[in-house]
Amino acid sequence: MNNSYLKSKNFLVPTALVVVFICVHVILLTMGNPKYYNLSRTLTQWDGQHYLSIARDGYEMFPCWFGQGYICGNVGWFPLLPMIGRIVAMPGIAYDWALILVSWLAFLIGTLMLYRLIESKYGERTALLSTVAMLVFPGAFYFLTAFPNALYLMLAVLTFVLIEQRRYLWLWIPAGMLAVAHPSGSVIGLPLLYLFVRDWRSNTARERLLLLAAMAAMVAAIATYFSYYAVTFGDFFLYSKFQAQSYYAHEVTFPLIPIVQLFMRPSADYQAFAALVLVIAVVAVFYRRTIPVSWQVFMFGLLLFSPTMGTTDSYFRYVEAAFPMFAMVGLRAQSRSGKYLYGLYVVAALILWWFVFLNAFKTGQLR
Repeated sequence: MNNSYLKSKNFLVPTALVVVFICVHVILLTMGNPKYYNLSRTLTQWDGQHYLSIARDGYEMFPCWFGQGYICGNVGWFPLLPMIGRIVAMPGIAYDWALILVSWLAFLIGTLMLYRLIESKYGERTALLSTVAMLVFPGAFYFLTAFPNALYLMLAVLTFVLIEQRRYLWLWIPAGMLAVAHPSGSVIGLPLLYLFVRDWRSNTARERLLLLAAMAAMVAAIATYFSYYAVTFGDFFLYSKFQAQSYYAHEVTFPLIPIVQLFMRPSADYQAFAALVLVIAVVAVFYRRTIPVSWQVFMFGLLLFSPTMGTTDSYFRYVEAAFPMFAMVGLRAQSRSGKYLYGLYVVAALILWWFVFLNAFKTGQLR
């Protein structure tokens, strides 16, 4: 990293946006009457507690107290974030803060790469508007938590940066890491497969092999993770069995089924309903065909992943990394009517953030 980049708008603007974003949320999450006694506990609530226990104690499995045959423990959460957090904690940093610092750093790096990627394709104004669109999304504060959202964003954007630069030699690294960051990390295989097929004739044999290697790295990462369960707990498919239990009910289905079910009973999870309505509206209003098809494949794959797994629970924290959606918002804002639509999006997103999501998260009601 040279001094000219550190002085450029490509560095200063997104860094300033991230710093302001973090400061605003740190202040708001500690004001009033939050459920938890300090900021780190607030940022490690719900799933964050599982990632924290994995980083601190490793994977654990034991029979649930509430029903025979049910599995409890932390074996239903992927290992990348806690693995990195455990390394960061080695100098003596508390495990909760180690996970949070990993997320904050990944969030900054991911935002910097995203800004530069969009600026290189569509210009500085679009990069700025797209980045702001992502930051005002109601669930964007999950980038600051001990959840793998920020890591996911960083690795996904890095994958597309490498594709854009045709540096296929290194694709296997972010692809493999995404596969064990979160179940939806497998979505990155869709654009890789699309590019493999689309560019079959124009790619060299080496480029085809490297794209295959990136997809193979995903399979190898998942196989290694599941093999750990086979060795430690005697069950290669333990993760799938854990998630298929009735209180999670994560089983593959047609994505419209859970979406329709949520629309029929929006009060069952009104935050997920609000996020889903916003996503549908944004895609419908701001959709731009000029966005690369590989980006669109990734975006729709990520937006539909949770419903495809049989649930819309906590939908609001699974879609923040769908950066092509925000690039579409930034592109659409370049037209005269798009400016007003962009303003409407920002206002609607901030209203939902303030009245529906932020306080619910602060008081521990948002899973």
